[in-house]
Amino acid sequence: MAKVIIGTPVGKDCQIDIRTAGYCHLEAQSPGVEWRYAATRSAGSSRSQIARLALEDLDVTHVFTVDSDTIPPTGTLQRLLSYNLPIVAGIYPLSLEDGIKWSFMVDDEWWPMDKPLPDGLIEATAIAGSSHLVKREVFESLEWPWYKGVFEFDGDGTDRSYGEDMYFSKNARAAGWKLIVDPSVICDHFNYVSLLSMGGKYTMVYDNNR
Repeated sequence: MAKVIIGTPVGKDCQIDIRTAGYCHLEAQSPGVEWRYAATRSAGSSRSQIARLALEDLDVTHVFTVDSDTIPPTGTLQRLLSYNLPIVAGIYPLSLEDGIKWSFMVDDEWWPMDKPLPDGLIEATAIAGSSHLVKREVFESLEWPWYKGVFEFDGDGTDRSYGEDMYFSKNARAAGWKLIVDPSVICDHFNYVSLLSMGGKYTMVYDNNR
């Protein structure tokens, strides 16, 4: 039987969207599921600490990351578990410099909002940090820390910095693991944008409550 730790990275103020808390609390009522959080100065540090502490329990089989402002649909954890994959993720909207995109990359490009989502599972080249389920053997195959922001410049001064989720994605793929996405698991992301389904089309509206 799977034993899953739901991990939520939070800031030093321990703030969390009440809707995220409700989702995680509900999932944690299922047998073999626990919910934990880590309060640090960076999401990467929180994600790594949650996974490290989770894996100290040899019965833990998976870590499911849910950010403090992301709300997966009810039943997401069981759906992702049913695939029995090393890494599998839902999706949510990201606010990026060039607009709002979906939270996974294919051929190193974030999936555009105006492009139809794939039918069924798809292999990604990167996944964003929330709503992803990872088996313990993935973490055991990678070096600590599993998540960290990278800040570097090449010889001509080009900024090649990237976040902790990209760092995890890059290293997991280099170790031979596939990043699988279920585009039918659409999460809300209230820190930047709320996602509503209306008439089969997605409409973005900024959440004024944050």
